[in-house]
Amino acid sequence: MSLAVTRARVKEKCGVTGTDHDAAIDNLIAETVPAIEYAIRPESLAATGDVGLQATLNLGATEIVGGEFLAQRVRREGALDVTLVGDLAVRPFGARNPADPYGLAAQGRARLAPYLKADTKEVAVGGVFAAPLEDEAVALG
Repeated sequence: MSLAVTRARVKEKCGVTGTDHDAAIDNLIAETVPAIEYAIRPESLAATGDVGLQATLNLGATEIVGGEFLAQRVRREGALDVTLVGDLAVRPFGARNPADPYGLAAQGRARLAPYLKADTKEVAVGGVFAAPLEDEAVALG
């Protein structure tokens, strides 16, 4: 069985309405879901009679796709601009971890971790993280 990740569920997870982002979400589903399927043990994907397992796999994959979509939104030019008001620096929420600004992808990876092939666990579960510049670490903390 293949995973079922739909645009509607990704949009719901990400709080997106309207159709402005449909193409980007569709592209992410087409690009990401086959890689996620590859990382999952075949016996887990094939256990179609286990409705709970299939729901868990689909939810984890949906969260990963949604997390990547939100990360793409944060990487837009200007999305992480800082506003200075005197000594106060106001940074967008996603600035802490632009690779997974809301933790949705990490949540999906954690959900899928027990079902991954041994040789893909590091690639599928690990993420790429960003850190603030050294002189900004104090301001962010």
